[in-house]
Amino acid sequence: MAGYPGHPLPKKLGIKAGHKVCLLNAPGAFERTLISDDVRITHDLRLPPVDMVILFVDSLAELERRVTDVVGRLHPAGGFWVAWRRNCRRAYEITHDVVQRIALAAGMTMNKVCSIDDLHSGVRLVLRGEIREAMAYRAEPPMVSRRTRRPTARIAPRIARASGGGSSLRRVRARSTK
Repeated sequence: MAGYPGHPLPKKLGIKAGHKVCLLNAPGAFERTLISDDVRITHDLRLPPVDMVILFVDSLAELERRVTDVVGRLHPAGGFWVAWRRNCRRAYEITHDVVQRIALAAGMTMNKVCSIDDLHSGVRLVLRGEIREAMAYRAEPPMVSRRTRRPTARIAPRIARASGGGSSLRRVRARSTK
C-alpha cells in the first residue's frame, strides 16, 4: 500500500466499525482489503443513507454522471471517495482540481487526498457545513411515539353526547334549550 506505511486501508480511508460502505466500479481485489466483521459492504446505493462511498472512475463523464446520485444518498456526516487510475490514458483528464470543481458544484468540499493503492489516487469529499446541517434529517429516522392513539378516542365523547349518554344534568340542559 502506497502512502501511510503501516496503516491498513480501512484506517487510511476513515472507515470505522459499524459503517455501511458502498463500492462502485471497484476492482475485484479491492473489496478483499476492506473485509471486516464490523463493516457492511454493499454495491448498491438504493438503501440510503450510506456512511462511505468509494467510486472508481475511468472518465470525466462517468464522474459527472455519478456525483449527484451519490450525494443524494450519502449520510450527512459520510465521506465520498473518488478514485482514478494514475497514468491511464482514459483517466488523464481527471485531476485533483477537476474533482474539486465538480464537488463544489455538488455542494461538497475536498478534505483529504491519498494514494489508495499502487495504481489508484483518491480524493475524499464531504458535504459542506451548511448543507450538512440542512440534510441532518437523514442522520436519524423520524421519532415515532410508542403511545398510539386509537382513531375513535377523539370522537367517542361526541358520539356519547349525541346518543343521550352521560350525566342526567347534561340531558336536562339539552332538553331545555330545545
